[in-house]
Amino acid sequence: MNIALLFGIFPDINYSEIVKCSHGVVQYAADALQKSFIEGLGSLCSNIKIINLPYLGSYPKRYSKLFSPTGEFQYVSKNGNIIRGVNEKYCNLMGVKMYDRYRIAKHALKEWCNNQNPDEKKVVIIYAIHTPFVKACVDVKEKYCKTLKIVLIVPDLPEYMSSDKSCIRKFLENRNNRLLNNLYKDVDAYVLLSKYMAEKLPVEKKPWTVVEGIFNNVADDVYVDKIDSSVKQIFYSGTLAKRYGIMNLVHAFTKLQNKNYRLVICGDGDALDEIRSIAKTDDRILYKGQLPRNEVLKLQKSADLLVNPRTPDGEFTKYSFPSKTMEYLVSGVPTLLYKLPGIPDEYYQYCYSLEKLDVDSLSEKIDEILSNNIVDSEIGRKARKFILTRKNPIEQCKKVVNLLKTL
Repeated sequence: MNIALLFGIFPDINYSEIVKCSHGVVQYAADALQKSFIEGLGSLCSNIKIINLPYLGSYPKRYSKLFSPTGEFQYVSKNGNIIRGVNEKYCNLMGVKMYDRYRIAKHALKEWCNNQNPDEKKVVIIYAIHTPFVKACVDVKEKYCKTLKIVLIVPDLPEYMSSDKSCIRKFLENRNNRLLNNLYKDVDAYVLLSKYMAEKLPVEKKPWTVVEGIFNNVADDVYVDKIDSSVKQIFYSGTLAKRYGIMNLVHAFTKLQNKNYRLVICGDGDALDEIRSIAKTDDRILYKGQLPRNEVLKLQKSADLLVNPRTPDGEFTKYSFPSKTMEYLVSGVPTLLYKLPGIPDEYYQYCYSLEKLDVDSLSEKIDEILSNNIVDSEIGRKARKFILTRKNPIEQCKKVVNLLKTL
């Protein structure tokens, strides 16, 4: 079986450049998940090529260069397999970007198909419901390679990816959804992050599997020499979106009277200005900015409690699995989560959870956990073992390999 991964990672050779040139939110979590799929699939399969068009913000507002980085690269899996990839150059200009990504992806995939043995099975795996990628694959399948199988990884549903509900946004979303609905019929299988996504997609009788997330300990595990201190740190990292509950956490923290508590926050989003304003009146709140992933992982391990304040309010929580869930649990630091429908029940054996959604209940629960002389570290150790043994790239990607065998 020959496999092409139509992805948008930040390769190591371009990583610093991409971060430096990006303005606003950087897709760190998406980059990490794609690399975890590469690690798992690259360990289990041979004959894989990465066709890579990095997911960048548009020039000039969100990215400072007109064209995406180019060049060949390789990823070496934990078991020594080498997966080769190519950064395909595209024009990143707003208004031109999406068409150019389609054009370049189509050309690269067509070229890949032409270089394969016509008698061997060919599969392209797309990361995300990104219309230029899906259309490129469908067009190649229809016009040049009818034996090509298309597998779509769905980390998010497009209709829940933005809180912008303007008329222009709705018009563009409706137009995009009509196009996608015509393209889905040529998708052969799905990899979903939540079982509920099957209700929203035209999966029908096509094969699908759930891979809610992957923890890649090769790239993402860090060591921190933790220092005992009377100061207890609560930590949050990720998108600072009001709809994700970050302001509930901030307001809950301000209700805590203990002067030895600290709330450390990393990320960017629509709540940033409000967080900075409150931090000026409460010097226990420390905003660290949008940091490189490795630095965020170190801060997580240095904390005493990790909190994801996302509540089950909003239909979108059924169709997503917060990427920080695995990061938090594998850190070995006790974690507090709300019960969300998109997080499988097995996860709640390894963390603290909260069902009451009001700010006072969140504040009281945080204080209850931290007010013990010794924070219960056993729950953190069990959580770490659970993620490392059952949610690593090979275990999770075995589901994808079994899916490919059905095509």
